[in-house]
Amino acid sequence: MIGVAIPVTWSPQFVARCEVNWLPGSVLTTLAVVMAWAAFIWSGSISTIWPMFGIANQLLAAVALCVATTVIINMGKARYCWVTIAPLSFVATTTLVAGWESIRDIFWPQAQTAATSTQGYINTSLTVLIMTAAVIVLIDSVRRWVGGRRPTELTPESALAEA
Repeated sequence: MIGVAIPVTWSPQFVARCEVNWLPGSVLTTLAVVMAWAAFIWSGSISTIWPMFGIANQLLAAVALCVATTVIINMGKARYCWVTIAPLSFVATTTLVAGWESIRDIFWPQAQTAATSTQGYINTSLTVLIMTAAVIVLIDSVRRWVGGRRPTELTPESALAEA
C-alpha cells in the first residue's frame, strides 16, 4: 500500500482521486513498485542492497523494543524493563556497528567507482538515513525513560497511548 501514494506526486489529476481503494491508482502504483524491483533484479544490483534491508529490519526491531520498553515503564513496571532493554542494547549496538561497516566496506567503495557511483551514493545515503532515524528514536526513548517516570501507575491502554 506504500505505492498507492506515488501517483499523487506524478500529476495533479490524481490529487482529486486520492483514495486508497481507487483501482487505477492501486494498479499503477503496484506496477511502478514491481517494475522498480524488476529493475534491481535485472541489473543484478539486488545483492548490493540486501545488507541495507538487513540493517533496516534489525533497526526496526530496535525501535519496536524501544516502544515496548516505554510501555513497560509507563505502566509502572519499570523493574521489568530489563526484559526489553537487554535485547535492545544488543540489537542496536550490533546493527549500528554492522551498518557503519557496510557503509565503509560496501556502499562507499561502490560510490567511488564510476560504474556504480549512483548506486553507491543512494545506498550510502539511505543507510545513513535509517541509522540516523534509529539513533534519534533511541536517544529520545532514553530521555523519556530517565526523565519521564511518573509516580502514579497508568492503565495499559493509557501507557500504550503515551508510547
